[in-house]
Amino acid sequence: MEEENETAVRREDPQEVLPEKFRSVEALVHAYEALEAEFTRRSQRLKALEEEKKSARPPQGNGQEEAQLSAGAERESEELYRAVMQSEGVRARVLSDYLNSLRGVPLMTGAGAGVPAPSDRPASIAEAGALALGFLKSKK
Repeated sequence: MEEENETAVRREDPQEVLPEKFRSVEALVHAYEALEAEFTRRSQRLKALEEEKKSARPPQGNGQEEAQLSAGAERESEELYRAVMQSEGVRARVLSDYLNSLRGVPLMTGAGAGVPAPSDRPASIAEAGALALGFLKSKK
């Protein structure tokens, strides 16, 4: 059965099997060779980029390069700080975002007065006695 299909394919005119965009077998071969050449160029370029990336990476443990990177980050941080301090709107927004991130944390207000802890009042004489005993035992 498979042999019949293969011979049927071989007997067909190559012009009928080709997609419409290729006018002849030679055009198809030419297109394939161009595609293969482009694939080879791209593969070579990719390999070259990977080698560049490997060589551009600083070796691990090189203290001098790490210090240079750290100094660059400090300079950049200082420049950002100056830019923020020059803009009142940006400064207010940064401060507002920071304070909003502290939800649930009691902030001191006024002249440094802390937030008092809620009082723990006993509901019965038995609870009052247990609290008193716990207080006296902890003071020993």
